[in-house]
Amino acid sequence: MRRGTLPILDRTRGKRNALSLTLPDTTGWRRILSLMLILCATLLATVAAITTYEVGTNFRDVRSEASDNVEWSLAQAELETRDFTAALEAAMLDPEASLDRLRLRYDIFYSRFVTIMRSPNYQRLNTTPEFDAALHRIERFVLGSETLIDGPDDALRAALPDLRKRSEHLRNDTRTLSLKGLTFFAEQADQRRDRVTNTFVRLTASTAALIAALIALIIHTFNIYRRTRQRGHALVQANVRMNTILTASFDGVIVVDRAARILEFNQACEDMFDYHIEDVHGKSFLEMLAPAHTRMAHAAAMERLAKREQGNIAGTGRIRMDAMRADGSIFPVEVAVEMAEENNQTIFIGFIHDISERVATERELVQARDRALTGEKVKAEFLTVMSHEIRTPLNGVLGNLNLLNDTALTSTQTRYVRNMEISGRVLMRHVDTVLNIARHEAGVLDVSLSNVDLSVLLQELIDSQLSAAIARGTSLSWRWEGAPRAWVQTDRAAVEQILLNLIGNAIKFTEGGTIIVEAEALKDTDEETSMIELRVVDTGVGIAPDRIDHVFDDFVTNDSTFGRVPGGTGLGLGIARRFAENMGGGVGVESLHGQGCAFWVRLPMAPGTRTLHSTTPRRAAPVPPMHILLVEDNPINIELAQDMLTRENHSVICATDGEQAVQAAERATFDVILMDIAMPVMNGQQATLAIRAGDGPNQNTPIVAISANILPDERKRLIAAGMNGFLGKPLNRSELEAQLRQIAQNSISAVTLTSDTPAAQTQARDTDQLLDTAAIRGNRAGLPEDTYHRLLARFLVEGDALNAAITAPYRQSRHVAKLCHDLASASAIFGARALHTALVEADTAAKQRDIAKFEQCLVTLPPLWRKTRAALETELPSDVAQKGLSHLRPKH
Repeated sequence: MRRGTLPILDRTRGKRNALSLTLPDTTGWRRILSLMLILCATLLATVAAITTYEVGTNFRDVRSEASDNVEWSLAQAELETRDFTAALEAAMLDPEASLDRLRLRYDIFYSRFVTIMRSPNYQRLNTTPEFDAALHRIERFVLGSETLIDGPDDALRAALPDLRKRSEHLRNDTRTLSLKGLTFFAEQADQRRDRVTNTFVRLTASTAALIAALIALIIHTFNIYRRTRQRGHALVQANVRMNTILTASFDGVIVVDRAARILEFNQACEDMFDYHIEDVHGKSFLEMLAPAHTRMAHAAAMERLAKREQGNIAGTGRIRMDAMRADGSIFPVEVAVEMAEENNQTIFIGFIHDISERVATERELVQARDRALTGEKVKAEFLTVMSHEIRTPLNGVLGNLNLLNDTALTSTQTRYVRNMEISGRVLMRHVDTVLNIARHEAGVLDVSLSNVDLSVLLQELIDSQLSAAIARGTSLSWRWEGAPRAWVQTDRAAVEQILLNLIGNAIKFTEGGTIIVEAEALKDTDEETSMIELRVVDTGVGIAPDRIDHVFDDFVTNDSTFGRVPGGTGLGLGIARRFAENMGGGVGVESLHGQGCAFWVRLPMAPGTRTLHSTTPRRAAPVPPMHILLVEDNPINIELAQDMLTRENHSVICATDGEQAVQAAERATFDVILMDIAMPVMNGQQATLAIRAGDGPNQNTPIVAISANILPDERKRLIAAGMNGFLGKPLNRSELEAQLRQIAQNSISAVTLTSDTPAAQTQARDTDQLLDTAAIRGNRAGLPEDTYHRLLARFLVEGDALNAAITAPYRQSRHVAKLCHDLASASAIFGARALHTALVEADTAAKQRDIAKFEQCLVTLPPLWRKTRAALETELPSDVAQKGLSHLRPKH
C-alpha cells in the first residue's frame, strides 16, 4: 500500500464507509525524535549505573582501609620502639634486674614490625625510598636480635652494650616510618576523596540528564498521544466526508479482494448496474458485472495485478471495457484501477464511469465525418475529371507551341509565341492549383525556393496580360516603389500564380482605366529575410463594403455595376490567399466602391544571387551504339525498355531473372548491364555480387539498378554489391540516354543511389492525381500504337489478377506482395500515379515486414484499381474497349 493510504472498509450499522483516505505522511520526524529520546535515556541510565558502581567500589575501599588501622599501627610502632629502648637502658643500669621486661618489650616490638612488613597496605609504601630503607634497617635489627633475646640471661646481659649500640637508629627509623607512612596515607585519602567527589558529581549530572530525558520522553509521548487522538478524530471526520463524496459521486466505486469478491459498492454503482449492495456483496464481480466473453481476461488481469507483474493496469489511468447490468445488457465503461493493503490482504479499487452516451455521440460524429468525407471525395473526383479534360487539350496547345518555336519566326512572332507559352504554362499551373486546394487545407503544399529576377518576372507577367488589358481599353504597367531589389529567393511559380490571379481579376473589373503593379521592399530589421510587398492597383468598379470581407473566399464573385457578370469561378483570389499563406505571407485589399481597389500581397523574400544563363543551348553528344544486357522480369517493362534502346541503335540481350543474367554475363561481353532489383530465382543484388565476384568478361562492366522503389538501407547494400547507378521506373528516355552517354564517355563512377529524378519529384508532388497524362503521352509517343495498346491490355489483365488475388477468400500474402511489386513499375509506365503510389507503399510495407501496414494498403487497392482501370480504358481504341480485353490476354 502506498504510504499515507488508510483503507477504511468496515461496516457500521449498514452505512458504507469511505474506501480509502490519503493523508500526508508527517510521522517520520516524530519517529526519529522518539528513537533519539529513547536512545538518550538508555545511554544516561547506563552512565548512571556505571557511576553508582564506582561509588560503591570507592566506599568498599574506604571501609577496607579503615579496618586495617594503618595509621594507628605506625604511631604504635614508634611508641613500642621507645618502650623497647627504655627497657634496654634500664637493663644496662641495673645488672641485677630481671631481663623479662626487656624480652616482653622486644616481643611487642617484634610483633608490630612483622605485622607492618607483611601487611599489603604497607607494601604500597615501598615506593617511598626513605620508608623502605628505614624498614629494612629495622628488619635487620629485629631479625638479628632474635637469637640473643631468646638466649640465656648471661649471654643477653653480656650483649646488652652491643644491643644498645645497634638500637641507636631505631627511634629515628620508626619516626621516619611513621612520618612517611602518615604522609603517604594522607595523600591516598585525599585522592580517594577526590575520586568519590568526582563520581558523585558525574552521578548527579547523569541523574539530572536522565531525569530531563525522561521528562522529554514523557512530554513527547503525551504529544504523540494528543496527535494520535487528533488524527483519529480527523480520520473520523474524513471518513464521514468520504462517505458523503462517494455516495454523491456520479462515478461508480467498487472494491474487490484477490478472490474477486465484492467488498464495497457505492450508490453510483447501484444505479449503474441496477444492483443493490446486498445483492452483490461477497459475490464475484466476474459473474455479476463482467460479460461472459471478458471474464477470463479480467481474471488474468487481476492475477497480474496481484503479482505486480509488468503490464498491469494499476495506476495507468482509465481503460475502456464492456460491463454487464443486472438484466444482462452490455454497455461501455471506463475503469481506473488502484491497489491497496488491508489487514495484510491485497484489495483492488475500481473507479467506473458509464460512457454509453459518449460512445453514441462519437458514433454520430464518425457518421457525420464519413458523410463529409464522401462529399469531399465527390468534389475531388469532380476536380480530377475536370482537370483531365482541361489538361489534355492544353497539353496539345503547349506541344504545338514548342514545335512552332522550333521553326523560323520573326521577332514579333517569337514574342507572341513566348507570351502564349507563358499564358499556357500558367493556365496549366492554374488547373493544378485547383486540385491543390485540398492539399493546402491538409498542409502539404511545397515551397520551392530559387533565385529569381523579380523585375524580369514582373515584365513577363505584364507582357503576357497586356493584350487582355488592351482589349478592355485599359493601360497595364509596373514599377518599383523605392529602391529596387531585382534578385530574390522565392517560389517563382507561386508568385506568378498569385500575381496572375490578381492582375486577371483587375482586368476583368476595369474597363477604360488604369492598372499599375507596384513592387516595394519593406524596411525590416532582419536583413536576411525581407518582406516584399506587391500591389495591384486599378481604377475599376471597386468592391462593395458588405462584400470586401469575403472577397478571398472560394466561389465568391463580384457583381458588375454595369449589368454584367464577368466570367470566372471565384477561385482566383482564394488560390492567391492559399499560396501567400503557404509561403509565410499574407494578402489583403483596400477599396472604394466605384473608384477602384488595391490588392496587396506581402511575401518573405531573402536577397538572391544573380544567375547566368547560356544563350546558346549545347547539343548533347550522340550516344554510340552499345551492347546492353537488360535484366527485367516484367514482360511489359522488357518490351518498353527494349524498344527504347533499339530505337537508339543499341543491341539488347534480355534476361528475366538474376540467374539468367549471371549466365549471360559469363558468355558475352556487354558495355552496360541494366539490372532490375526484385526478381525471382536470384534478385538483382545477388546477381551483381555474383558477376563482380566471378572472373568473367563483365566483372568491371558498369551495372545500373532499375527499380520503382528502393529503400534507403537497400541503396547502401546495392552500392556495397557493386552497382554504379540508378534509374527509376518508369524509364525516362532522356535520363536513360544521359546515363548511357556518361557510360560511353568512361566517366561513370559509383554514385549514391537515389530516386530523386525529375519524374520522381513530379510524382512525389502529384501522388493524389489518378493519372499522369504527361507520362502517358511521353511513353505512348515512344512506341508504335499497336504495341502501346497491346502492353496496356496486358497491364489491365495483370491488374485484374492482382485485384482477384487481394479479394480472394483465402489470400496468399507472399503472392500478393510479389504481384504488387511487379505491377508497381508497370503502373508508373502507364501513368497510373495514385495506383503506383499505393503499390509502392504496399511493396515497402512487405519488405519491412510491417504486416499491419501491408494489410491496410491492400484494403485501398481494389477500389483504386477499379477507378484506374476505368480511366485507362479510355486510352484504348473505342472498338477494343467495346469488345473487351479477352482477346488481348497474353498467351502462355
